[in-house]
Amino acid sequence: MSDTRMHHGSQDESPHPAVELQQVNVFYGNTLALEDFSLAIEQGVRVAVVGPNGAGKSTFFNLVSGLLSATRGVVTVHGHAPGQYLCLAYVTQASQLDLNFPVNVWDVAMMGRMGKLGLLHRPGEADRALVSASLARVGMLEHAQRQIGELSGGQRQRLFLARALVQEAELLLLDEPFAGLDVPAQEQILKTLDDVQALGVTVLFATHDLELASEHFDRVLLVNRRCIAYGTPQAVLTPKNLAEAYGGHLQVLNTAEGRVVIGDSGGHHEHGAQGQHG
Repeated sequence: MSDTRMHHGSQDESPHPAVELQQVNVFYGNTLALEDFSLAIEQGVRVAVVGPNGAGKSTFFNLVSGLLSATRGVVTVHGHAPGQYLCLAYVTQASQLDLNFPVNVWDVAMMGRMGKLGLLHRPGEADRALVSASLARVGMLEHAQRQIGELSGGQRQRLFLARALVQEAELLLLDEPFAGLDVPAQEQILKTLDDVQALGVTVLFATHDLELASEHFDRVLLVNRRCIAYGTPQAVLTPKNLAEAYGGHLQVLNTAEGRVVIGDSGGHHEHGAQGQHG
């Protein structure tokens, strides 16, 4: 792996939260998607965003990324309006390219530099070194010359993550990045998240997997149209909060082997008797 360091803005220089929402409402037509949503996320933390289907997780991500405007309320990213903050990368469930398009892995990763370089500047040695380092971080450097249509789903998702690293994002939004991925691909992405968090990057990661949220994240944001709870996994993933978020779509069962949470996505997630994963 290359020793080239990826340089991100110092997280300690800004007094602002990485993400802040103040009494935000979002309507789609007459449908209320988010209601009185208030939240402040610290810089440099790794946050699992969880909640039932249709709870507004993707709406929340679209607000933060600037793809969607709030009907009411204020959204800021590092103190800026979301669309004005360039050091943000959003890897969506639908991150797709035309798989027949004649570009290779290296080309797609280099696209992450376009915001920094502009259309009229050619990549330099430092840009190429950053692409190499980013592909190496996600285990894709050996595939640099492969055409994108030859990649598996897991490889493509890791490529999109590499492109976000090339962008030198200080805030990384990942919307259900594990969908359709096998366990080795998931473990590779989690390892990469360890690396980027060490660089001070704030990570928001939408998932249905409460066990994953409990084991691998500093903070959990529990959503159902509003912020039900935000904090450590132990503080957020309580029977009371889960019942409020999921209602009849989630059951918390106490068994001899610990607590089992049965979610609306059909997953069974075991936790220890004190609320931590056992």
